[in-house]
Amino acid sequence: MKSILRTIWKDFLENKEVIILLTVVWIILFEEVSLYTLISGFIASFLVIEFTDRFLLKGNYEHSYAIGLGTLIKYTGRLLWEIIVAGISVIPSIITGKADVQIIKETTKLTDELLIDLLANAITLTPGSVTVDKKGSELNVLALNPEYDEENGTANLLPGALEDILFAYEKKIDGKA
Repeated sequence: MKSILRTIWKDFLENKEVIILLTVVWIILFEEVSLYTLISGFIASFLVIEFTDRFLLKGNYEHSYAIGLGTLIKYTGRLLWEIIVAGISVIPSIITGKADVQIIKETTKLTDELLIDLLANAITLTPGSVTVDKKGSELNVLALNPEYDEENGTANLLPGALEDILFAYEKKIDGKA
């Protein structure tokens, strides 16, 4: 019994940040701050992390999906800005009904799968674009009125500032910075 409790305590200590973060998300989703919500969120978060660690990742969740706090703050702030700007820019197309929708292939300079997924999700969160397929660093994006670069005849749908933030982080974790 002591070894089980010791293992549970060790797992909690290794994943405490993720458990706390998931508990906060639980409270936000329940829209209620109460002792019941806090305890149930903590238990659910711990069980999810345990299940993920033991059966899905075969390792530590935090180590597999670690993103630096500074990078996360910069990325979130820039993502919100991109969503607002894109939302305002698609309003005329929606009101006038003049929409040109195309699927465009984009290639990112990112190589880390998690970071590519974050970029693909950022594209989808941005109004007027949806990532429909991902193969390695190549993304197929469904775009509303894509802007073309006249010099090379291509459209650039990748949010460059977001890609740069993620690329800088990728270089840092690869030890290249």
